[in-house]
Amino acid sequence: MSIDHEELEQELETLEAIYPDLLSSREKGTGLIAMKVPQHEYVTVRISFPSNYPSKEPPHVLEVIMDSNHHANETFDRKYLIQLFQEVMDSVFHKENVCLFDFFSELDGVLYIEQDEENEANSLQEDHSKLISTDPFEGWFASDPITDRKSTFLGLATHVKSEEEAFMKLDLLKTDPKIRKSHHVMCAWRIKELSNDGKEITFQDSDDDGETAAGSRMLHLISLMDTWGVLVVVVRWFGGIHLGPDRFKHINLTARQAVINAGFQRNTK
Repeated sequence: MSIDHEELEQELETLEAIYPDLLSSREKGTGLIAMKVPQHEYVTVRISFPSNYPSKEPPHVLEVIMDSNHHANETFDRKYLIQLFQEVMDSVFHKENVCLFDFFSELDGVLYIEQDEENEANSLQEDHSKLISTDPFEGWFASDPITDRKSTFLGLATHVKSEEEAFMKLDLLKTDPKIRKSHHVMCAWRIKELSNDGKEITFQDSDDDGETAAGSRMLHLISLMDTWGVLVVVVRWFGGIHLGPDRFKHINLTARQAVINAGFQRNTK
């Protein structure tokens, strides 16, 4: 038996001692285990170990199994969870060091966050009218929310006279508890200001907030609508299922509706 396998056996024995009821399957000699996630026992993870673990390569997440009787079974997409769990595994793995304990510790936070985001998205869909009645939303105009495969998108737009005002309103918007629970707060703005000598200065920019190319698409949209003095935001609450290119359709639709609702009527066709 190689040193790598000796370290693996010691790691599995430690896990069994810490979580005696959670290691549901351990196939010696095959490099395969199945284990329930601590604090989330309705989730079982099947993991394989390459021959060069832990010296060079991390374990591989083969399957994520959800308890069919648990309500979260309908919340998560299995393929997405496998990808997500593997990303967590890769993030905690460091060559020459075992990582399973750190992996399962990290999963507790990951699963909690994902559930919380889903609940917030559902709450927003049920009563988005209450969302825009709080102080951070004063002066904002909202689109109707769009929900697709458990992700919710909401467009918001407001009039601004300077970049300073735009940043102030954006920062205030992000203080709302529901906005803080979102996965992305994408934005774009186009502003005209007068300099001290009376010359017109224009500012236009965007922020993807982690949703690659979303901000630039929103900036292109408000440019086509020929709108100025506007800050437009699209908030996304991620529900655990990747939408592919459809997400950009929802971003554009909610952004456009919010801009129109805010009274920017030029070239809205």
